[in-house]
Amino acid sequence: MENIDKESIGQIVAEDYSTYKIFENLHIDYYNKGKQTLREAANENKIDLQSIKNEMMKTKDSQSEEDRDFNSMDLDTLSDYIIKTYHQYADKQIQVIKPTIEKVCQQHGEQYPVLPEIKKLFDSAAGIIVVHQKKEELILFPFIRKMADAKKNNKEFIKPRATKSVESPVDMLTHEHTQQGEIFQRIAELSQDYTFPDLDGTFHETLGLLKGFEINLHKHLHLENNILFPKALRLEKELTV
Repeated sequence: MENIDKESIGQIVAEDYSTYKIFENLHIDYYNKGKQTLREAANENKIDLQSIKNEMMKTKDSQSEEDRDFNSMDLDTLSDYIIKTYHQYADKQIQVIKPTIEKVCQQHGEQYPVLPEIKKLFDSAAGIIVVHQKKEELILFPFIRKMADAKKNNKEFIKPRATKSVESPVDMLTHEHTQQGEIFQRIAELSQDYTFPDLDGTFHETLGLLKGFEINLHKHLHLENNILFPKALRLEKELTV
């Protein structure tokens, strides 16, 4: 723990996945700002560094059902996991959340003008996410699987014709990750961190769905930004030396 101050928060969560809960509770962006050191993140968010380290010690001493070593997964396995766990979840939940937000806006939109704004933001994020995930599934992930296969089976790596380098799609997708994170930060602000006045059951359900979607998105972005993408970039360099 002595040198953890200078360790990046993305790497901290990559090495011990259960620590994501600490950063979520403190509203520290470990998913898009994973290159920040723990000290830098504490300073930016005006949080006592030692209190974060104390929470990390408690987490280290406890077992979690979510303890999974994503950092050691083969890249093709991790890509498939992301699709099955996060892409499919997002596609499904977008279809669930859209009509519930629409209903809440119809019932309470005039009284609470912030609701149509939240709906507009979610619709924007949903559109970005749907297209974004298809780019990953059709462009980046096949490229990664091909590299993983070459590495695993000691074969020559021949780049796909449509993609000259893994760096280009990674840069584009990382930028889109930032967009997604910023939109949901704004939704959280407008909804008072999903504690907006609970007017009825549909309202309560909508807030819960939005919060769950955001947390799932953070975990999704972390796996890509802090594990999959950096390792894919390193693997390409290794295979093309």
